[in-house]
Amino acid sequence: MQAKEEDLGSLNSHAHIPMPADMQFLRGRKVAVIGVGNRMRGDDGVGSVIAERLQGLARGNLLVIDAETVPENYLGVLLDSKPEFVLFIDAVDFGGEAGEWALVPLSVLGDKVPTTHTVSLKLLGQILESNSIECLLLAIQPKQIGFGAPMSEEVASAAERIVQMLVQVFNLTASRPAEI
Repeated sequence: MQAKEEDLGSLNSHAHIPMPADMQFLRGRKVAVIGVGNRMRGDDGVGSVIAERLQGLARGNLLVIDAETVPENYLGVLLDSKPEFVLFIDAVDFGGEAGEWALVPLSVLGDKVPTTHTVSLKLLGQILESNSIECLLLAIQPKQIGFGAPMSEEVASAAERIVQMLVQVFNLTASRPAEI
């Protein structure tokens, strides 16, 4: 389902494709990367896939969680670990081209963004931000999210580019290419 522009709040006006240089402000900071998505629904699983790829590489001030469809289950972990930033990675239909991604403050999401998650990311963000944790969303435009659909080539390619970008931003040891 595609969100109406007013439901996305001002996501479209804040959206831009981040490059490693755009995300350098995260380097050396305490960051939690939360991958969100349902792998049984094609491109919806992209956040989960990216988190899985990064988990084995995370060290130091970087916490990576593959939250799948239940990011709310990790609220306690996030509050206890006290990161400066939480970077949610999720498929969001913001009207872009399949595989396009945008980095936005989580607060720009409207209240009616279609989601496959029980609790909205915006609500989780509000709780985290009330505890002085800044929340960002790396939104990836899906192509297909039907049950049983495979991940599209466009989104799989975007996932690999995002993993490599985050490896560079967080100065992690490079990993093998994704097998998505």
